[in-house]
Amino acid sequence: MMPRLLSEDAAAAYLGIHRETFEQHVRQHISPVEIGARKLWDIKALDHWLDQQSGLVEALRPVGDWLAGLGDDRAAARR
Repeated sequence: MMPRLLSEDAAAAYLGIHRETFEQHVRQHISPVEIGARKLWDIKALDHWLDQQSGLVEALRPVGDWLAGLGDDRAAARR
């Protein structure tokens, strides 16, 4: 079973980067979950951050929003 919360080393490995790169470029954008003295990173937050970096978040917009952005009148009919 894959744990949902990862240590900093594991979070860096999950993203395929070195820990130093994680500290410099990722850690400032994702808040860790604190459990006692431990700081852990949620896989869902890591995935969301990575989706934003790679431009996938834009592709996940609802179809109606895409149509409205294209000026398609059918978007209003769907709402």
